[in-house]
Amino acid sequence: MSESSHTPRRLAYVLVVAVVAIALSGLLIGVGRAVLALAVFAAAGAVARIVTPVQGAFRVRRRAIDVGVLVVFALVLAFLGLTTPLS
Repeated sequence: MSESSHTPRRLAYVLVVAVVAIALSGLLIGVGRAVLALAVFAAAGAVARIVTPVQGAFRVRRRAIDVGVLVVFALVLAFLGLTTPLS
């Protein structure tokens, strides 16, 4: 396999590790802030999906579906992080 075929897999591993790190950071910085950080991460994913060229695995779903789901997810997380009393 070429180096370019390994890049999406490595990126996926990095993103999973980042999400787990943000979730675990809730133990240190507080659950509310960690939820807001996940909301920012989801919003960044929506922006990344908008600017990423359509190729490979991204041909499976429409871009609008991916962006819509990520934006709704980010908004819900932000709402919950700001309004729910999390300790």
